[in-house]
Amino acid sequence: MRRIVTILALILITVSVIANSKNTYSNKTLLSHNLPAKNVEADSIMRIVISSAAGYEDAVSKYDAEIYIKGHTEILKHNFLIRFANHLFPVDRKNKDIVFEMVSQSKFNAPNTYLHNFKAVNGNSIPNSSKQQEVLNYLNLNVYSPTAYNEGILMPVASNAFSLYNFTLEGIQDTAGLKIYKIRFMPKIWSQKLVCGDLYIIDKSWIIDKIDMNGRLSFAEFNLVMTFSRDFRRFILPEKADLFLRYHVLGNAIVSTYHSTFKYNEVEWVEEDNEKGKGKSLDLTSYYRLSSDTVPIIQDSAYWNKIRDIPLTAEEQKILYTPLETSEAKTDTTNMTKYIELTEQLTNTVNLDYRTTRIKYSGLLNPFQLGYSARNGISYKQKLRLSKTFKDDRQLRFRPEIGFVSKRKEIFFKVAGDWEYKPEKMGVLSLTIANGNQGYSSEITQKINKELKDSIFDFDDLNLKYFKHYYVDLRNSFELFNGFQLMTGISYHRRIPVKSKTNIEAGDDVNELLNENFHDFLTSVGFTYTPRQYYRMDGHRKEYVRSYYPTISLEIAQAIPNVGKSTGNYGRVEADIHQSISLGLLRKLNYHISGGFYTRAKSTYFADFEYFTRHNFPDSWNDKIGGVFNLLKSEWYNASDKYVQAHFMYQSPFILFQLLENKEASKHIFSERFYLSQLWTPILPSYTEVGYGLGNNIFNIGIFLGFDRWEYQSVGFKFAFELFQ
Repeated sequence: MRRIVTILALILITVSVIANSKNTYSNKTLLSHNLPAKNVEADSIMRIVISSAAGYEDAVSKYDAEIYIKGHTEILKHNFLIRFANHLFPVDRKNKDIVFEMVSQSKFNAPNTYLHNFKAVNGNSIPNSSKQQEVLNYLNLNVYSPTAYNEGILMPVASNAFSLYNFTLEGIQDTAGLKIYKIRFMPKIWSQKLVCGDLYIIDKSWIIDKIDMNGRLSFAEFNLVMTFSRDFRRFILPEKADLFLRYHVLGNAIVSTYHSTFKYNEVEWVEEDNEKGKGKSLDLTSYYRLSSDTVPIIQDSAYWNKIRDIPLTAEEQKILYTPLETSEAKTDTTNMTKYIELTEQLTNTVNLDYRTTRIKYSGLLNPFQLGYSARNGISYKQKLRLSKTFKDDRQLRFRPEIGFVSKRKEIFFKVAGDWEYKPEKMGVLSLTIANGNQGYSSEITQKINKELKDSIFDFDDLNLKYFKHYYVDLRNSFELFNGFQLMTGISYHRRIPVKSKTNIEAGDDVNELLNENFHDFLTSVGFTYTPRQYYRMDGHRKEYVRSYYPTISLEIAQAIPNVGKSTGNYGRVEADIHQSISLGLLRKLNYHISGGFYTRAKSTYFADFEYFTRHNFPDSWNDKIGGVFNLLKSEWYNASDKYVQAHFMYQSPFILFQLLENKEASKHIFSERFYLSQLWTPILPSYTEVGYGLGNNIFNIGIFLGFDRWEYQSVGFKFAFELFQ
């Protein structure tokens, strides 16, 4: 009640200010202005709406509503690639035309708890959970929030909206005694992050009566028309919504339309007293769930006639009550169906869920597991994920994977398992058995360089293969307090020389070293700390989201001799700091700075740093920082006992593609990036890489230039599919 009084007081003050202003909004004044004047009037109105939006964004503490949804999905165009479509968007490939109705009892509790309990469903094809989620994702729109859909879109009521949008007064409506301004908003620069459309603003109260917006999200072009309540007790909440989705991917076209109505049983506002003196919560959990209970199928027409606000069309009735004859139901004399099912199993990512067990397999011939980089060539990876969930979301995970790198003709494998014993504290015990990057030892490098000091040959001319590296690693991590994780571990490493013929005599000492096996036993301890770390809870499981402060990491490792066959007796220290800084307008600057060195080197060691290492498989567009070298030769990673590296990445949707006049091309680019990386080691005082990349929901690609001591060395590309990463 206090919140309502506060809002009403705010409205009265706003009306008073506007009434005493020289800019009055009468029909005569507005309609007599030309277009530029309409822009001025629209800007004046939007300034009031935007200033009020911040107060309305978190005004509702809870509500309980019955939501009716009618959906119609039609496959307009398809080809053989539609078998991949279910990975990109919800689609039923068996039925080309689907009509269904659903009733959900939905509850919301601030800040981000959503529960949708479906009470009834009917249709010629019953929608699965992904289809149910599709429409609910769009309906969960807070029109007064600066962003929508997990920050995927910047709304026209954001505080920086005037730098993103142009506003124009299109007209004035007189509806039920209310004067409503129709304001067109158009993006100044084309981007998937921006929308266009109309806002309908009620005079004097300056609240949003309706929004009609068009945009692009993920793989869908959408139009959403949402009408809000005119009752002051729930003016923030929608009463009706119509959604149009069009997917046009890989030569396939699918259209979905949804009509929804909301009936509220209970609405509560945030109490003003509860807001005062309260720091902003770091918990960003969106408890957004669909009911796991079996949804009853109700075909009683009388029941649905009471629920519907508008009757079905003749076409919808025909589809709804006449089961479609699918191609699978017909006799298949060519065995084409079996062939399609087999190819789907081989080329698609396989997901299987049974109660508390989940299996995910990348697919034997899945093209989306391919990648390319200039240094490694074509890479192909296979991954299997098997998880079993126990009480309180404790989880046992099995994560084997294998990959092949073409240029180096190497196969990498990893067999890993995790026991997440304390998910709310991120307590995880992990065991990994794998092979790592091949490399030379410190002593071999020194002796080879010494032998060749006065020779016409250099390090590259030897063409010696590296030592094969196999290791077992047992590691535990645990969150002591929010943002601070302590890590401890032990590992055992075995390095076996790879014999390689060469016409160059490296010397007896070197040859002896090249035929010797090396074993190391390491203990390690470290921490990672991020101040004011925002997080989400998925049940009992905690997941870090973001922070406005840098993340600092430190790891200290010590080799202990005489454990098994271990001979290593040295120490390693590494530190890292990285951060993602928001620059507004969906722009951000990421930096990653790290350094390390070996200490007390009383024995032969292999320079095997944690943060300065080769990456054998291209990262997805969502890699954390992008802090890697893409063109650096392999031998430099092992050639020094110390290093310092720095990586910077600037990301924005508005860099080069905004200069293109072809909007069809630019609208498919989600974001662009500039890269700058710098390395220092004692034997390579300066190595620099610069790069440019672009990406979207399907792929990312980049081009990089490498400079050794500021002299151009190489150019290369990096390509990876974004899907299924």
